Amino acid sequence: MRRFSAFAAAAAAAIILCSCSGGQSSPPASEPPAPSAASAAFDPAVSSPQMTPRDESAAPSAYSGENGGDVDLTVLSATMVYGEVYNMMVYPEDYIGRTVTMAGSMSVYHDETTDKYYYACIIQDATACCAQGIEFVLDGDLSRPEDYPEAGSDVTVRGVFDTYEEDGATYCRLTHASLL
Repeated sequence: MRRFSAFAAAAAAAIILCSCSGGQSSPPASEPPAPSAASAAFDPAVSSPQMTPRDESAAPSAYSGENGGDVDLTVLSATMVYGEVYNMMVYPEDYIGRTVTMAGSMSVYHDETTDKYYYACIIQDATACCAQGIEFVLDGDLSRPEDYPEAGSDVTVRGVFDTYEEDGATYCRLTHASLL
């Protein structure tokens, strides 16, 4: 029985190793392989196809307007939005004064020691494993929880990017914000 098992395993391995060509046979050893597009790019004797520039006007842009441009995160993919929000957190000085529009999930945090509420629009990356958000303050005298959407609801927010200091830390937020 052990001899049969060893033979069956060896036969299965031989079949698997020999059948990896996917139905295509390789050229005889006497013929050199045809040049691929990658090898042609490095061989000056072989001409390569011409690259045509991408039409940038057809692609949606996250930036428009003056002062370095407004930032519209609603036109970007989930991966790009996550990356751009990350940049806003790491390099906030590049975004101060710019109008930002973003869509995400409403989040509410209540600091019980100061009895202060913080409201944020949270976005997730493409795999929904990581989340980042930006705090926002609605324009006008709106500071009570009932003035804001319910936590977990979908929101689209537009406001002016700014930073502020609190308890020795710098935080980012959208001021003069409105819900769209």
